[in-house]
Amino acid sequence: MKLLHSAFTFFEIMVVLILIGVVTTIFAPRLIRRPLKTEWHTITDDFNTMALFARQEAIIHKKVYRLAFKSNPNAQDLVWIEEENDDPEKPKRKIYTAISSYYFNTRYQLADQVKLKAVRSGKRDLLSDEHGVAYCSIKQDGLIDDITVQLVRKIDSIETAATLKMNPFLGRFELQEGE
Repeated sequence: MKLLHSAFTFFEIMVVLILIGVVTTIFAPRLIRRPLKTEWHTITDDFNTMALFARQEAIIHKKVYRLAFKSNPNAQDLVWIEEENDDPEKPKRKIYTAISSYYFNTRYQLADQVKLKAVRSGKRDLLSDEHGVAYCSIKQDGLIDDITVQLVRKIDSIETAATLKMNPFLGRFELQEGE
């Protein structure tokens, strides 16, 4: 009885190892250089998740909520969710307080490589008007302010830009790469 040996030859193993090495050499630097948190689609998804959460809370609680965008020149830029409440000292005045949630992170830090360039309502840059803080209100009926968020990413001295345009009726940011 003749036994058949089915095994890989040394040559076949070496070819596979060389192919793996070539593929790793090509793609590994791209994956290492650009963390997932700096990808435009990831940032857009994270902003949309925050807007959706704030929108749901506004509808459920019949209150105004807002997204706050903070530009920090010497630190990471931030986005968080605030809730509108009556001021206990002045009944006709409203105050906003940052909210927290057990099941959702209501505070988002942009990666070091990504900065807020502008948050616009029409042609007005809200970041420059409010000393580095801009707001996007979410009304009790779920409508969201029509704003545009401009971001800049700098990786290995290469700067790219993206614009996130809020669709007020859908309550979603739409990504437009470039300015």
